[in-house]
Amino acid sequence: MKEEDFVSLSVKNKNGDLSPCHYDLDESNSAKISARCVTQKWLQRKSESMYFNPTYFLTLSFFKGSKSPINQYGDNKHIKKVILDFFYPSGKKPKDRLRLWFFVERHYESRKLHLHILMERPDGISWLMSKNRKITLSKDTLFQIIADDDYNLDDVMSECLTNHLKTHIKKLGLGKKSTNHKKIGDFATRLRYVNKSFDKIDFDCWEHIDIQNSDL
Repeated sequence: MKEEDFVSLSVKNKNGDLSPCHYDLDESNSAKISARCVTQKWLQRKSESMYFNPTYFLTLSFFKGSKSPINQYGDNKHIKKVILDFFYPSGKKPKDRLRLWFFVERHYESRKLHLHILMERPDGISWLMSKNRKITLSKDTLFQIIADDDYNLDDVMSECLTNHLKTHIKKLGLGKKSTNHKKIGDFATRLRYVNKSFDKIDFDCWEHIDIQNSDL
């Protein structure tokens, strides 16, 4: 690894306290470690200590994307509300509600931002039996549900959530690629993916992680 890939992590949070990432460092102030590596380890530990078990990986692209992480954080607050309103439409959210982690990434050519979300989600049966809002389905999906007893309810939930997002997030692109909703697969692999911005020097320190809106 190149010398410039190593940093001495002395970043503090908004309250002036040491970042939790410091727990991965040696007691010596001269300890050095890859910023990407220590961040991934920190997030892995957070997921274990919080019993955070995301099952889906959601990517959102915007037709009027912002280049400012600060502006995107403001949009993320609305996006989080839209997602939670889909699963809990009655107003007050339960204490054990699903949790989300937000990561921004910069497009290589336009330099505009798109969004990755690691999210927990109920299983299809639990979701179907709960008090959800009205949902929007395509006729093709409805026919598949009627014709196939083994149709995956998780896929139905994904389509309904996608339609809900496109209705209530006006900045989302109109194409199919604007909303990509898939199973998370290997969690460690996803953590490496959402932290790849470290290798591109696209952000200042940990700007790619939306700490304020993430359930960290």
